[in-house]
Amino acid sequence: MSEATMQMKERSEAIGRAQRALKALGEHPRSSKKELGHAREHLNACYSHGSGEYVWNAVAQVEAMAERRYGVPSTEEHRRLVDAAGDLEEPATAARGREAQDRAVAPATSSAPDVGLAPTASR
Repeated sequence: MSEATMQMKERSEAIGRAQRALKALGEHPRSSKKELGHAREHLNACYSHGSGEYVWNAVAQVEAMAERRYGVPSTEEHRRLVDAAGDLEEPATAARGREAQDRAVAPATSSAPDVGLAPTASR
């Protein structure tokens, strides 16, 4: 959305994201009062400006501050990591699912007598 006025739902989403980023920044032990004040100014801008572009830029600024503080990768880096991890995790998830199905099915289908499991005499 460029210079158009934001819808209430979109503004609420933007404010929520900025608040979460500010909270995370505030919980980090190395965040300074100056840094938190600067982030708070960006959050306040989300309330006071009508421009969707301006509000989303303010949200991006607060999120970027939190990312820098925590060392979180940028959105693009995160997307690449998730895509790469998704390729690796899917086979493991499928294998776990098959194992769970095998465990669930095995007791129900094993109606054959136990052969070779009879107690043996002690030596």
